[in-house]
Amino acid sequence: MLYRLETACWCDKGRVRSGNEDNLYFDGGILPQVNDGLPKPVTATVSHTRSSAAFGVFDGMGGEAFGQVASYLAARTFKEACEQQDSDEEPPKEFLAAAVQNMNTAICQEAAARFATMGSTCVMLYFTGPSVYVCNLGDSRAFRLQNSVFLKISEDHTDERFLREHGLDRKPRLTQCLGTPEEEMVLQPRIAKGTLVPGSQFLLCSDGLTDMLSGAEICALMKETPTARACVTQLMDAALSRGGRDNITIISIRVHDI
Repeated sequence: MLYRLETACWCDKGRVRSGNEDNLYFDGGILPQVNDGLPKPVTATVSHTRSSAAFGVFDGMGGEAFGQVASYLAARTFKEACEQQDSDEEPPKEFLAAAVQNMNTAICQEAAARFATMGSTCVMLYFTGPSVYVCNLGDSRAFRLQNSVFLKISEDHTDERFLREHGLDRKPRLTQCLGTPEEEMVLQPRIAKGTLVPGSQFLLCSDGLTDMLSGAEICALMKETPTARACVTQLMDAALSRGGRDNITIISIRVHDI
């Protein structure tokens, strides 16, 4: 299959937070450890001639300083993994599972060195050949819009079911995230494989977007916007207009036939 990926990303600290605890991996680039996001959307086109392409969103936790450290370490470790990965030798699922473990180790080691608590979510898309793999840990999400069907393809690692069963009204808490010592819990990232279909769209985002917009609203904007850049712009504008209570990171990816 010959295809190209039309991609765009935007990261904003929002209207309330004083700093940005989100980070990303986009076409080989990440944000500095201390940052206020991106001043405007960034775009890139990925050709089918590349053996693989990867994208990721990382939402840090632990207060502004430590959250920035955790998400930066996750993004940097994923970048290093992608640069060192040999797609001809390492199966994608094993590559992603190892990347998550390495991200977790890096954050745990830094937390121990600082005598601090820090963590990060992660959600990644890995494109290789005619396939796409999604991998996530935490509540940053991945969506797919394909043949007019909108689907969340990531899995939230939260206590949302417990809240529903007990009638509790609060935001779900994470049950798994990067920064968890191995002796406390074995991390179980969700990794799934899909087949690329021309015309399909993918979206990665932190909960700064999904806390502001419903799935139906995100779907409608993905359908209405003509480009990946327009998609991240309108989603960001909508989330900020609702209050932008958290940092917001969005990556849009559109699959085009050649």
